[in-house]
Amino acid sequence: MPSSTLHSTSRSSSRLTVRRPVTAVALTLLLSIGCGTAAGDDPAAIGPTQEMSSVEALRVPGPPARAYTDSELEALAESPEVEHLKNPWVAAPPADRSFYVPMSDGIRRAVNLYLPAGFDDTTSQAPVIFVDAWYGRGLEVTGTAVELYRAAGFVVAIADLRGMGASFGAQPTFVTPEIRRDQNDLIAWFRAQSWSNGQVVAVGISISSTYAEAMTASGAPGLRAAIVRASDFDQYTGNVFPGGIPNPRMMGLVADVSEWMLGAPCVDDLAVCGQLGIEPVASDLDLTLFQAAMRDHQANFRGTDLVSLVFKDDAVGSGTIRDMNPADHVAEMRRAAVPARVSASWLDGTTAESTLARFQALPEVPMEVSIGATTHIGGLDADPFSRTPFQAARPGAPQQFAADVAFVQRVLGGEAIGHSVSYYVLGAGVWKRTSAWPPAGVRVETLRLSHDQLQPVDSGRGGPDRAGERSYQVDPTTSSGGRFNRWASQQDFAVFYGDRRAAPGRRLSFDGAPITRDTELVGAPELCLAMRTDHSDGTVFAYLEDVAPDGRVTYLTEGELRLLHRKIQGSSGSGGCDPAPGSHRSFDRADGEAVTPGQAMRIEIPLQPTAALIRRGHRIRLSLAGADAGTFPALTEGPETWIIGTGGAEGSTLSVPVRAWSR
Repeated sequence: MPSSTLHSTSRSSSRLTVRRPVTAVALTLLLSIGCGTAAGDDPAAIGPTQEMSSVEALRVPGPPARAYTDSELEALAESPEVEHLKNPWVAAPPADRSFYVPMSDGIRRAVNLYLPAGFDDTTSQAPVIFVDAWYGRGLEVTGTAVELYRAAGFVVAIADLRGMGASFGAQPTFVTPEIRRDQNDLIAWFRAQSWSNGQVVAVGISISSTYAEAMTASGAPGLRAAIVRASDFDQYTGNVFPGGIPNPRMMGLVADVSEWMLGAPCVDDLAVCGQLGIEPVASDLDLTLFQAAMRDHQANFRGTDLVSLVFKDDAVGSGTIRDMNPADHVAEMRRAAVPARVSASWLDGTTAESTLARFQALPEVPMEVSIGATTHIGGLDADPFSRTPFQAARPGAPQQFAADVAFVQRVLGGEAIGHSVSYYVLGAGVWKRTSAWPPAGVRVETLRLSHDQLQPVDSGRGGPDRAGERSYQVDPTTSSGGRFNRWASQQDFAVFYGDRRAAPGRRLSFDGAPITRDTELVGAPELCLAMRTDHSDGTVFAYLEDVAPDGRVTYLTEGELRLLHRKIQGSSGSGGCDPAPGSHRSFDRADGEAVTPGQAMRIEIPLQPTAALIRRGHRIRLSLAGADAGTFPALTEGPETWIIGTGGAEGSTLSVPVRAWSR
């Protein structure tokens, strides 16, 4: 597929066109702070029990926010200034070398090397940064902080996966055993080179971070550390099917990139091979090797196969989507115990949930987690309390990536890495740090849905309110923001929720009482929804919002579920609510079950984790919808009618993790 076609779908598409120098600024920052950042801005710079100082008050309540039209947001998002902030590494340097490396089965992998300035490979040795590229070397480099690593003395190696880019071989499904073996082969090859000091670091962002995580499960000798940015621990629920609901954006991206990497026009016409936008190796001047690689690629799986996927164990090519899930390789990760710095955002798809799942699943693995409020690559602010769209992230992307470099230097220098989470608090402008998740002092407050209110279960009112019901007809026009929401961020679009009073569509809302003191909402809220529907399937979207005294409504987080997947693991019947925190679903075909129209159900819906300051006098609002137009497809032929159970011992409840606010 020509790169012009990819331009509209790839997470890196804007990096293909914006060419503005950022290297000098980034290097000056890096060198002036010794490969770290100021303690007030970067979570890697503070001690395990300290809280971070306040960053500039970009989100502090001020004058009433203006409303932005869709066309104004589109124009702002596409401005050169915003593109420059969003994609800080677009001005990528050319490779110093590119060549093929043979794998143990004879398949040749295409590799680019980027060397430190003045590096003499006959007399010098350096550690190696290794990026395994699904998007191809030429595109992957525009998301990699190559200049920062080179300035710190690293050799950067970016390799096309087998079946991708200019590499030979095929990719019949995601993350095959052959790909995992290739990673070990390449790590061994890097270590054996005369210019290598034998230390290798896995680095990735977005899909390449999935392959970096695969390396952390490899047990490869010499793999000393990993940098994992914007990764999904479970690709099914975190990326392609959140809550079991098809995510057309990500399906389209996978389909487009996989079609592009087939290189079909090149197979029969050598003259076309140079027009695909895929980088050959330097020695392949006549592109005959490139054409031979494209012929191998014809055995790849087709990304369009995802359209027919419903369950996690459905076939994708020769395997399933589970093949690429880091969550399915926890035992190997524990054994290897590779120190990792893992970065995510509260507003970038499910990357925060994924990062915290990794943190909790691997308590014995050295790990520093950083969760901010940024877009996918890290360049733009995504705090929903922001009044002005598309500001620079705090800390900025150069600082975030410089902290990655500093982490690697600390590990290679022999520093013992602990186990901690540094996180940004939405609406507060502060970072906090904790050695446990949820943090100390968090309590779960259970609120009962009662008519149009959220009432504490332990309010002391003498028992639950009288049981009742509310009827809601799903409005197919409801939307969480289309191009500028957390799901668009997965493809590197900007994020701006604004004042949700103006959000399209009709929702069913329940408001809590005004908060009597500043409170930190921190963790993953959970909804137990008592409901009936007149359809055999459907989707439920649950939004948690902050309502200010002046009426402004601010998005906090959300959860969603396709009703087909409502069964909780270990439950004897369909659906059900587990009193323990978190929801455990297989999303496998054996556990799927159509809804019996009119049948009473209790549905557990976990919301994405977050951290936000709820100020005194503000309210918490739960809003329910059965559609998210512009993001997720409708799965029923007509709008459903729901009956929501409220009050009483069997009514709907919302559990919210909170603690008293402190700086």
